Amino acid sequence: MTVLSTKSELVTGLQNANQLVTKWFQEIPPENFFMRQAEVWSASDNLDHLIKSHKPITKALRLPKITLQAMFGGPEKSSMTYEELCKIYQDEIAKGARASGRYLPDQQDPLENAEAKKKELLDQWTKASSELVSIAEKWNESELDGYLLPHPLIGKLTIREMLFFTIYHNLRHPSQAGD
Repeated sequence: MTVLSTKSELVTGLQNANQLVTKWFQEIPPENFFMRQAEVWSASDNLDHLIKSHKPITKALRLPKITLQAMFGGPEKSSMTYEELCKIYQDEIAKGARASGRYLPDQQDPLENAEAKKKELLDQWTKASSELVSIAEKWNESELDGYLLPHPLIGKLTIREMLFFTIYHNLRHPSQAGD
C-alpha cells in the first residue's frame, strides 16, 4: 500500500481500492459468484457487504457538518495513520469480531440468471463506490480530521480514519491484499 496521508493520496487510494475490488469480482465466473463453502461468504455476499458498508458512510458525509458535530462530538486526538487503523481492526477481527445487523449480506442463491444478478450487484457496487469517492473529494484536508463517525467495531473515527478503514476493508474482502 502506498503512503496515505494527504486528502489527494486518500482519494486516490480509495479509487484504486475500488478498481481492484471491481476487477476481482468481475473476473469470477457467474456460476461461482454465488457459491458458498459452509459458513464462508460467497463472492456475492462479500460484494453485497461492501455495498452495505459504503452507503452509510456516504450518507453521513452528505450531512451538514454541524449535524455530525452534534451527533458524534468532535475528535479529542489526531487521526491515526493508515497502519495504526489497520492494526486496530485486525486485532478486533482476531478477537472474533464479525459483521452484524445491517452490514450482513442478503446471501442470494439465484437458481437462474446468475450472470444478470452478478451484473446488478456489480452495478450497485460501482454506484456506491463512486458516490463515496465523489463525496469524499468535497471534504477539505482539515475537515477530514475535524469530524467523527461511529464504526461498529472500532468506535468513533475521524472522517480520515473512516476512509482509511474503507480502503483497507475494500481490499480485505475480495482477498487478503489488505492484510
